[in-house]
Amino acid sequence: MDTASFLAELEPKTHHDRVRRVVELGRAAARGDADSKALLGALSGSAQPYERLLALVSVYGSGDGARVVAALSDRSRVVRQRACGMVARFCDDAQALEALGVIIERRSLRRAVGDLADRRRQRVVDAFLGARLKQGRDPRFVDLLPFGSEALLSAHRRDIDEAGGPLCLARLGDKHPEVAARWFGEAIARFRSLDVRHRHRLAPLLVPLARRAPDAALRLLHALFELGEEPSFLQGPLRVLAVARPAATFDLLKARHESGRPARPPGAFAVVRFDKGAPALGAERLEFLIRHAWGALSDGKRGPRWFLRLRPDDQKAVLRAFLLGGRGGFGAFLFRYVSADSAEEEGMRARAFERWSCAAQATDGTIAPEVLEVLPRDLREREARRHLFSCPSLVSRPDRRMTYARLLSFAEARDVLAPLLGHPEGEERAKAQGLLLATVAHDRGALADALANVRARKFEQDPVRRAMLAALAALPIARFGPEHLEAVGAVAQDALDAADLSQATASAMERLVVRLFRVDGAWGARWLAKILAVRGSVSTAGLGDGLTRAEAERLTPALAQLADAWATKERAGAVLLLAQSLGVRLEVVPPLLEALERLARELPFAGVAAAALGLLSAHDRPRFARLVPELLREDASFVLVGAVARHVSLKRQDLLGPLLESRPMTGRFATGRTHWVIDFGAGHGRWTARQQALYAAALRALLEDETRDVPTLRFAVATLVRLAYADASAITPFAADPRPPLREMAVRGLPWLDGGQGVPVLIECLGDDRARWAIYALRKAFAEMTRERVLAELRAVPTTRVTVAKEVVRLLGELGGDDAYRDLLRLDGPKTHRDVRIALLRALWDHLDRPETWDVFGRAVQDRDWIVASKLADIPLGRLSTEAEQRVVGLLAAILGRPEPEARLDLLRRAAHLPLRDEQRALFQRLLGHMEAAAPEEAAEALAAGLARMQPGEVAAVVRRLEELSPRRRHLVAFLPVLHARLGAYAARHHVAVGEGVLAALKADALAVPQYLGLAERLLQWRELAQALSELGERDLLHHDAMVAAMSAVRACVHPSLLEEQLRERRDPRLRRLALEALVQAASPKNGWTEDRRALLAERYRKDPSPAVAGAASFVTPP
Repeated sequence: MDTASFLAELEPKTHHDRVRRVVELGRAAARGDADSKALLGALSGSAQPYERLLALVSVYGSGDGARVVAALSDRSRVVRQRACGMVARFCDDAQALEALGVIIERRSLRRAVGDLADRRRQRVVDAFLGARLKQGRDPRFVDLLPFGSEALLSAHRRDIDEAGGPLCLARLGDKHPEVAARWFGEAIARFRSLDVRHRHRLAPLLVPLARRAPDAALRLLHALFELGEEPSFLQGPLRVLAVARPAATFDLLKARHESGRPARPPGAFAVVRFDKGAPALGAERLEFLIRHAWGALSDGKRGPRWFLRLRPDDQKAVLRAFLLGGRGGFGAFLFRYVSADSAEEEGMRARAFERWSCAAQATDGTIAPEVLEVLPRDLREREARRHLFSCPSLVSRPDRRMTYARLLSFAEARDVLAPLLGHPEGEERAKAQGLLLATVAHDRGALADALANVRARKFEQDPVRRAMLAALAALPIARFGPEHLEAVGAVAQDALDAADLSQATASAMERLVVRLFRVDGAWGARWLAKILAVRGSVSTAGLGDGLTRAEAERLTPALAQLADAWATKERAGAVLLLAQSLGVRLEVVPPLLEALERLARELPFAGVAAAALGLLSAHDRPRFARLVPELLREDASFVLVGAVARHVSLKRQDLLGPLLESRPMTGRFATGRTHWVIDFGAGHGRWTARQQALYAAALRALLEDETRDVPTLRFAVATLVRLAYADASAITPFAADPRPPLREMAVRGLPWLDGGQGVPVLIECLGDDRARWAIYALRKAFAEMTRERVLAELRAVPTTRVTVAKEVVRLLGELGGDDAYRDLLRLDGPKTHRDVRIALLRALWDHLDRPETWDVFGRAVQDRDWIVASKLADIPLGRLSTEAEQRVVGLLAAILGRPEPEARLDLLRRAAHLPLRDEQRALFQRLLGHMEAAAPEEAAEALAAGLARMQPGEVAAVVRRLEELSPRRRHLVAFLPVLHARLGAYAARHHVAVGEGVLAALKADALAVPQYLGLAERLLQWRELAQALSELGERDLLHHDAMVAAMSAVRACVHPSLLEEQLRERRDPRLRRLALEALVQAASPKNGWTEDRRALLAERYRKDPSPAVAGAASFVTPP
């Protein structure tokens, strides 16, 4: 069989059948069939990429790895990419090595190496990468090292450390998580610190490591906590580990919580939730959380989810800890599970509730209704009555007060709301009815009375009726039973009978009926049909929400009744909405699928057919696949439906022929007056060369039509350039089209041509005003060429335009090699345009190992234009050797010495996070020196960067520098907020030491008492703070400004109750005033005004002999 006969045989087949035929040909060739070998040889040598691809696909039958290697050098991108994906499967080790050496495109190389690694062929990967790295440290190959074996990684550990980029580290964490964790752990153990560079490299890896190697991640996090890292920095991995290793994560956080300074609950546990891991914690850990870190467990309606998954003994431990040692407003839902079978248990429950209620109250004495909803009935109703009748702050807020009526029983709420239920204003009656009906959510047996209440108001105004229906629709479905449906139907009928029924009220009624559909499908179907008949439309939105497969199957008869009735009456919109509302459950309702098929076959509306076929395509693929050829056989215009066109393009290429012919189309959706060029969307690569040629001719005709709109032209260009088997001459002429939009689109599309046919045209474009598009388009084309060809083309590019020159410089930098590097160096001159100079600095990033590069950087840092100099701070610092780092530090120091404040400030704001090891500490010392900058704001930026980069042994240097500058009061005022921000409860020990050093210096400065107290609030515990305040009082330094700062320090105290005890007996009325402030802070929400605190306020502070104390106390009004 010759080539033409073989292609003719394939032409009428689908893509799947063509592939099977070619695979059979490959198998025959592998068995030694001479005709098959000859045919494959002819296909491989063809000038058509389609035929060469067929020959390559035959490898799936022949297993010929040599053919795959040969295809990697093919002119066609499609052939090369397919071959790249076949290397790991069909090439032996020698062939695979050869293949990797042939591949040019970076993305294709990464794919091939990754495929080999996935197939555990590390020997090939190791050999290839090892050989390439012997030729030099190329970052491209360093980033591929994680695909190799652990032995290869160990051999090239230094390369990864100095030249591995973010992608390399991400792959290391994915492929070798244990190795990554061990390496970082060894670095931390060796240096006993985490420098900025290690932090920069480690931070993105922590979450992947926690997922891939949780035990190794735990060891790494333990080491980081030992260094004093804040829990917030490790929040991501801790959240993962709280699920994967809950007990170990709890122990880790508890140790960190106890090692830090006192913090408000939940302290270190604030970064995680243990809901999923709670069953694995055990009783002791759960008790600790309830008493000290309750924020790590969900409360409210989510609380039962973790509590009910606990073992019975653990549940008892949680309840015991809650009743005896619970704190804050946490745990309302736990009262549901507290037994009160004896007087002792009842008393314990009562005391716990009194404590909880006091702590849960806001400053006005209220607790949100949403919080009270989860309480057991007796406690919920007790709190509701307190808010309704005994809460002074709600007396003047009737709207807010009445919302608590929904927490009562239906009968009691009806009595409470009686004045509003009979209010002359409809708006007030609507609010009251909504609240009354909402009580059924808690009062399970009251639904019949509630429905009777609604029926009794059948003649209400429409807004009131809407409120009642909306309230019923919001109730849990479980509240309704078959016995209630008759009353609901009567309510719905009353609404339909009302002449003033609004669309909003009808929508509320529809939601109610839809939600009750699963209670009784036949009832729901009957009422949906009735609503449609009366209103002309009906919405079934939400029908499938939460619907299980079994429920959908049970409702199928009712849904079939609806679908049949609506399809017969041509209610297409209602059928479509019904199908859409079922979501993924549509697939188990065959009658509705049949109704969709009927709509597509029978109704003459393109929108209906498109929606119906789209639903069938998504939920019943076999039916859709059977239906498409039948529809097209009857009416070719069905191809105008997007789902049909896409299916034909992807699955049924045998149907394409008539759809590509250049003739008018007639049918249900086409009049025959115009030619149609179908947008198939995808799948063009599965077509034959002849099919693509026909389609390309039609697209070219579109482009030649000067009356076409721009969106149509964009579609034609974007599709045409991706037809790999079509002649490129169909698009290239339009790169010179007189229409500007088409000319630009064509130029930008040329690099997508399969065989690089657009490159000569793009080179030509560089000589005129099309250059600004062509130069960017060439980047993709160059990525598929050999280095030598790219360099030759770049040297021929005219660089008179700045845009072109910049891109040429960038491409030369990425190209690498001595020749390209020399071309770059020749561009370094004072007459070079600023944008080109900046591009040159960027291009030299890939040549940081050459001395000449640093000479260029040295001249740039002294450039008269500070923007050029500031761009040196953008050097990718994560890939630097130690020597290169020292050079970069010198450049950064030079930038800090420039006269322009913009350059200095830009660098200072980034200096804290620059990933430099700074082994000689030159950058750190430069930052300390810069703290004496004339502008306090600039000096503060230097301090912030210095604190971020300092090491534990540099505390004395920082403190000494701050002490030297403290006489400069403006600088001191700027420094203190920076230091304050670093002194959280879990601050690093060296930052705390700096703060303590500055605090000691301020303590000796009688003129800086407010500043001393401002820092003290972050550093001193309650006992030390009380002592400091007493000493200031004895020295008579608690003046007005000092008292303002002292008040702030008292409010920030973690243990205000203990502080209050220390200060309440002092003779100095100023200290007693601070004690009063501590009492107010201790009684804040989540703690509350207990009886003891109320007694202290009334008996001690309001009767204090000093007006400064008693006067302030008289204005403290507990709820």
